[in-house]
Amino acid sequence: MIPIKKDRYLLLRLMNKLAMKVALFLIVLFVLTRIAIVWYFGEVELYSSMEILETFRMGFRFDIKFIATILLLFIYIPALLFIYLGKNIFLNIIKKIIFIVLFIIITFSFIDFGYYLFFGNEIDLLFFGIIDDGTSAVIQSLLGDSRLVIILIVATVFLLGYVKYYSTYFSIQVKEKKDFSYIKVYILLFMIIVFMGILARGSFDTFPLRKKTINTIENSFLSNAVLNPMWHMYYAYRDLKRDNFSMSSKKILKKAKVNSIAELLEKSGYSDKNPLKILSQKNKMLEEKPPHIIFVLKEGWSTQIALDQSKENDVFGEFAKHANEDYLFKSFFSNAYGTNNTIEELLLNSPIKGVSQSSAKETAFSFSSILPFKKHGYRTLFLSGGTSTWRNHNRFWIKQGFDKYLGRATIEKYFHTTCDNTWGAYDQLLFKYLQKTLAEGDKSGKPSFTFVLTTNNHPPVDLPEAYKSPKFNLEKIGLDPDDTVRYNMLRGYNYQTNALGEFLTWLKASKLKDKVIVVATGDHVLKGFANYNSSKMQYLKYAVPTYFYVPKQYDTLSKVSKDIVGSHNDIFPTLYELSLSSTEYYNFGTPLMFKDEKNAFGWNEQNCFIFQDGVVDNKMKFFPWKENTTPRKYLQKEASLLKKNKEDRISIKHSQIWLQKYFLTKEYENKNITSAY
Repeated sequence: MIPIKKDRYLLLRLMNKLAMKVALFLIVLFVLTRIAIVWYFGEVELYSSMEILETFRMGFRFDIKFIATILLLFIYIPALLFIYLGKNIFLNIIKKIIFIVLFIIITFSFIDFGYYLFFGNEIDLLFFGIIDDGTSAVIQSLLGDSRLVIILIVATVFLLGYVKYYSTYFSIQVKEKKDFSYIKVYILLFMIIVFMGILARGSFDTFPLRKKTINTIENSFLSNAVLNPMWHMYYAYRDLKRDNFSMSSKKILKKAKVNSIAELLEKSGYSDKNPLKILSQKNKMLEEKPPHIIFVLKEGWSTQIALDQSKENDVFGEFAKHANEDYLFKSFFSNAYGTNNTIEELLLNSPIKGVSQSSAKETAFSFSSILPFKKHGYRTLFLSGGTSTWRNHNRFWIKQGFDKYLGRATIEKYFHTTCDNTWGAYDQLLFKYLQKTLAEGDKSGKPSFTFVLTTNNHPPVDLPEAYKSPKFNLEKIGLDPDDTVRYNMLRGYNYQTNALGEFLTWLKASKLKDKVIVVATGDHVLKGFANYNSSKMQYLKYAVPTYFYVPKQYDTLSKVSKDIVGSHNDIFPTLYELSLSSTEYYNFGTPLMFKDEKNAFGWNEQNCFIFQDGVVDNKMKFFPWKENTTPRKYLQKEASLLKKNKEDRISIKHSQIWLQKYFLTKEYENKNITSAY
């Protein structure tokens, strides 16, 4: 046998000892992180001991899988390739690499906790959009929330301690033993790699341990808590890659488990009786006097806060009287959980995320919700309180049917001012500028469609110095009276809602009052305002109000129940029926005037569905409304039987989402190939 130097054998023993210390460190870190998340954000008093034990048992399996992968990638496989370097050189390199890897893992553990604190859930797809919102704006948002500042301080102290004591904790020594032959050392190393590979697979079953394996825990919060922060990051990144235009239309059909587009159409519920494209009802009055349309998308406009509107907590301000006079539907879901995703769902019917910044950013899609208005001669304007270059908006939405995209700079220039708000021009100026564009549009003799995006309710909430908010009784809505974070959130909510109310008051007093239809809804809930992880909160986690002002001559909503359920994809079909005669549009949602208690439902991209009698969560568990509560606010804590008609409706919607992805991707492929020639 060929003898191997003693330090080469010692190196293998030192690596094993280093690996054990790394494994122990990560196990403790992940377990403590999981305990903190379950204890702080969960409903521990409602979980059985078996549920909690199963959460930590499954969590330990995922932790071991991740740790084994780390040891393979950064210790044992490099050793297999570079063991000949000798003990000192190789070990120094490995320890520096491990230092960086652990630093990153610790950082993401704190990020995951902070993400739960701010967004109410684990790191998800939205994480990759945060930087796109602007680094300085994100930093100011963090510094504007005292809870996140505390997390940031604790994380900094912990990481500094880690940096200081890393060498001490990971110092390793072993006693020398007899020499091993070269072959024996490599056989031993190979055996260790095989063993680590088994641990990294996590299972002896047909499939390796993966997210789908978490089927023994029914509670969705505990199910997510099984995964450690690095798994949350991994699955979020995987979802990001799945939801872009790198997936071909052929692969989408395969993912949808169909062989052809005809089969997918059938699975999506479309037929001769229920076509993919339908015509709005013929209306001569609409042909002669088409109304102006204003669609207001409001930042963080939650139903939860709207339900707490009262004299003691006047969160509506000037909007309160309009909410009573007109149509305010509170049982609505936002289709997406982020601002840009919501905009693309609304204006492009797109379940694919980040289209405006993707490889398809130069593509003009026929799926655009604006095109039916354009075909009827409407002037179209996207008016944003934010920066026009945000998410490539000013270029992308012009291609989708908007004549102009005006942002913060235009508004501030017009009013000769600079607003001290991170995210955009003050909402009151935004609505005053809207008055100007609406009046100008009316003078042109053409109907106009204006999409308005507010920004001021986004943390950090910086409002005009002259604004004086009403006093809020936090105790009456179940909050700590000294909770300054949520108090400030209510101020921002009141400010933007009051600004909408003042615009409506102006409109109804103007000569345009009988010419304009206004719809307003929230992009998503006001994140961080409540702990949305309990089962009873699965409605409020996605619920946003949807408001309609419709002049009498156009009004066909009078017979619609204020308690009807729906989601964002129902809004444009409703607008088409209210404003356009005999106009073709995609049949992805249901106009409110055609809804009833049997067919009404809404959905959110997190795979939650709202029906007239309750909500189905992302574990396909049905939770009925809590009894004897008016208005509907909370769900029962115990799940009930999910009936087949709901299962069928959910299955059809899933197929429709694949169908939308297919058509968008196919159109991108066709136009991309054409442009190449």
